[in-house]
Amino acid sequence: MDTVKARIQGNATVVTIPKSFNVKPGTEYRFVKGKSGTLILTPTKKVPSTIEDLFKDWHGEYQMPEDLKEWQNAKPEGKELW
Repeated sequence: MDTVKARIQGNATVVTIPKSFNVKPGTEYRFVKGKSGTLILTPTKKVPSTIEDLFKDWHGEYQMPEDLKEWQNAKPEGKELW
């Protein structure tokens, strides 16, 4: 069990999560304070680590927005890198 201290940072009180907990930066949490002062953090969504993870539950086809269709077959006119 790790022990940490709350500290002031700017206008907030913060608690550092130890690296051993393997929490990815950018993970969003729902924060609840229990009656006894217990702090409960529950992830609201998982931060995907790969493009495969990002699209794993998507089974549709890409529908290009109308405003981008005119760019689909456009020829380069300047010094574009691609």
